[in-house]
Amino acid sequence: MRALIARLRSPRVLPNELEAWCLSRLHRRAYSILDERQLAATRRSDTVFIFGSGASLNAVSGPLWRLIAEHDTMGFNWFVRQRFVRCDYHLIREIPDDDFDRAVWKPQLGQYFDLVRSNPCFARTIFLVQSDFRALSGNRAIGFRLLPTDRRVFLWRSVRGRRAPGRSWLEGLTHGHGTLQECINAAYIMGWKRIVLAGVDLYDRRYFWLAPDEKRVNDPSPDATHKTAGGVVAALTEWADTFARDGVELLVQNPKSLLAGALRVWEPQLVQG
Repeated sequence: MRALIARLRSPRVLPNELEAWCLSRLHRRAYSILDERQLAATRRSDTVFIFGSGASLNAVSGPLWRLIAEHDTMGFNWFVRQRFVRCDYHLIREIPDDDFDRAVWKPQLGQYFDLVRSNPCFARTIFLVQSDFRALSGNRAIGFRLLPTDRRVFLWRSVRGRRAPGRSWLEGLTHGHGTLQECINAAYIMGWKRIVLAGVDLYDRRYFWLAPDEKRVNDPSPDATHKTAGGVVAALTEWADTFARDGVELLVQNPKSLLAGALRVWEPQLVQG
């Protein structure tokens, strides 16, 4: 309660969040909002690939991308830049470098959804949009109708300060050390039996759309280990054990990923000829 009161007293936070939250509720009727049952019915496979934005994606071969495309696919954050594979689901949570500086978030959100609109890999994507009060990117996406209105949408809420994954949409998705964990939690709730993480390298800050020596604005160096690496590895080690008890495998595609010591590496069965 004290944290909520302090938040409501913040002159910087409240107007931004309140405006976005109100606008999102006003314009939701413009979208086709899926319920839990409808969302679950869209699964086509027992396997889902969740994509980070690591540079290792550039090393994935054409035949391997075709094999991956036989299964369900999920992206998040700036995976909207990719042209590798059809994206079945995309989770919207963290987008701009600064959520409160209009000179930053407005053009970055515009660029983001221009990419969504123009990218054929996202033509039939279902967007999983964070929609709680603090969901600035998600609420703005709907409130300002930045997300194309012909895309199906599922709304979810984020939970901070919890280690275990949520077991239902009602419980919400565990944020943990980043949006990656919310994607994994979503896949767990949706019922996939095999969850494969691709482009989640963690050993550096290189991204698939940048040159090898190029870094993003807020990154210290392309060679720097990802700032959440230690926490993510520890958390997903625990989650893999939890999932295994429910008959769900959590794997990693890149054998060089820092997760490869904690998770089993996915071994593709490529058909020859």
